[in-house]
Amino acid sequence: MIVKPRSDRDSHQDALERAWGTVSALDFATLAKDLSTGGDGADGVVRLSLLGDPIVADVRAKTVKYDRPDGADVSRYLQVLVLHYLAGVGRSQLTERLISFREFEGGAMYYPAFKARAITPLVREFGYKPELLRRVATAMGGEPLSVGSVGFRFAFFEKLPVSVVLWLGDIEVSASANILFDASAARILSTEDVTVVGGVLSRTLIKNARK
Repeated sequence: MIVKPRSDRDSHQDALERAWGTVSALDFATLAKDLSTGGDGADGVVRLSLLGDPIVADVRAKTVKYDRPDGADVSRYLQVLVLHYLAGVGRSQLTERLISFREFEGGAMYYPAFKARAITPLVREFGYKPELLRRVATAMGGEPLSVGSVGFRFAFFEKLPVSVVLWLGDIEVSASANILFDASAARILSTEDVTVVGGVLSRTLIKNARK
């Protein structure tokens, strides 16, 4: 008997079902309070934003949609990320202490993959174009940081700030970059989820730079 490999769609659906089970068991009033984005959660609807895009999660209908006229569904893998954030956001408060991916559980082992997926593309795109990063980051609502040659902090979710730091290159030294997280992120999301966060932020910055 030949067993077909599971598709990404199947794996995402399984992850979604597990995540909905976790979120459905939460106290919605407490969740709405933790999110601080309006509403009391009494109707099972919570609102949040992802990199500035408003999102509505309807726990009873089990939907995660963009809060705009077309009401488009959020992609499945991002739905999983949103639900994991909802499940974990009440466990921690911001520390204002930055940590790198290596400091998450198992992060040192998976750092090469994270670097290839999220950091190296940033260096290629912005390593010698700091003004481009400044323009794109500012347009995305990034907050300037006094770290590195150029640094910006983004509200990936309201209580999940993520920082991008760039060190410029020259004739003798190659450009480099890093993606840093508030230490509280380790209590909100898994290391796998953090990998997704870094990749999404990196791709969004690059996509906006090429518009």
